Amino acid sequence: MAYTYDDFVNAANQSGLMGQFSQDDLNLAQKYPEFGLSVLSLKKDYNNATTAEQRLLANQAANELRKSYGNYSGGADGGSFRLESRLNRRSDDLLDQMGSFGSFSYDEAPTYENAYAQQQKDLLDRILDREDFSWSKETDPQWSSYKKSYLREGDRATANALAQASAASGGRASSYAVNAATQAGDYYATKLNDVIPTLYQQAYERYLDEYNMKLKDLNAVNQQEQLDYAKYLDRLGQYNTDRGFAYQNYADDYDRLRSQLADVQGQDQIDYARYLDEVSRQQTAQDSIRGQVDAILAAGGSPSANLVSESGYSSEYVKALEDAYRKQEAEKAAKKSSSGGGSTMSLTTAKAMAKEGQFTDAVLNTLRKAGFTDDYIAQVYGYTGFGTGRDKLGYDEDEGIFTWNGRRYNSPEALAEDLDRANLTDEEKATITRRLKASGFNITF
Repeated sequence: MAYTYDDFVNAANQSGLMGQFSQDDLNLAQKYPEFGLSVLSLKKDYNNATTAEQRLLANQAANELRKSYGNYSGGADGGSFRLESRLNRRSDDLLDQMGSFGSFSYDEAPTYENAYAQQQKDLLDRILDREDFSWSKETDPQWSSYKKSYLREGDRATANALAQASAASGGRASSYAVNAATQAGDYYATKLNDVIPTLYQQAYERYLDEYNMKLKDLNAVNQQEQLDYAKYLDRLGQYNTDRGFAYQNYADDYDRLRSQLADVQGQDQIDYARYLDEVSRQQTAQDSIRGQVDAILAAGGSPSANLVSESGYSSEYVKALEDAYRKQEAEKAAKKSSSGGGSTMSLTTAKAMAKEGQFTDAVLNTLRKAGFTDDYIAQVYGYTGFGTGRDKLGYDEDEGIFTWNGRRYNSPEALAEDLDRANLTDEEKATITRRLKASGFNITF
């Protein structure tokens, strides 16, 4: 059957575990109700577990669900990590924008069409295909006009010469009169022939003028076409400028999205690294606290309620361990009583307790019998010879190393940070502060 978010809420409230869900778990349960119900079942297993291993398995299973549904982890107890979903949503939004950005598009470029192409072709054809120059007087209308005029004048001159010569000879046509008339006619015939070169030259000049006119016509058309083409080039140049500007804006917008995505992903990596550092620090601190609890229990003591709470152990689990250790000690005591022999602490146990700052007489005696000097114990475990517990502090001036609570610190800041988180009592704080001042340090925590 398909579950709803209300089904999950009702089940979580009935079990009394709603308060143990982080906001990210609730957000994911609202989207996937089956996830919420599955994690609820694992939280019940976690709370009902009687061993640390059972709790660890339940928490690992819950974290696997979180990774499968939401790509995040709930930390050691399922509620300490909060997913920075704002960055993830921003990253997804940027990726969506880049995916739908589309390819660059722009209006078509202007084209050029020569409006004078046919006219240029016709003019050029007429120029190239022109006939060679030729002239004939018979086809020249000016020759015909000159011929009629000169023949008429020649006939008149012949007649006049013949009449004048005849009159001089008493009215008789003599050979002289004939010769005079012939010479007059020949004169005009010669003048007619003299006009032929002039008519030829005039015809050739007309041929050249016609050729030059055709060239001028072609040049005029070509010039107009060049003007039109220059205007086209101007339009094309402006088009390319506008297109380049639009493409640069397009590229800038896309690059801006990529840059924003890189910033978001970079910040996400930084946040995730900080989260891992915090998880590691918390785990290290918790492991240390659990070591203290285990060492106190192993030594037959009872850890404080604050220490148990910080360790992550349930009070029932600590009580069970305490009872188990006491039972073991009772059995050892019974064996000792029956055998009449003595009992000493093992070196392994003594070193473990010293590492946790538990410098009991049994611990110190065992370490000293193993050949450890007080200077070595102070340098390695932070033992100073003053008191017991968490107020023990060591400082090596040569190496600049602090030792406290079984750990070594190479800076006052790192020491102060752990001291601040240790929930020390006022008496412990006063003792440590006094010892720090004795070594020349004024550290507040």
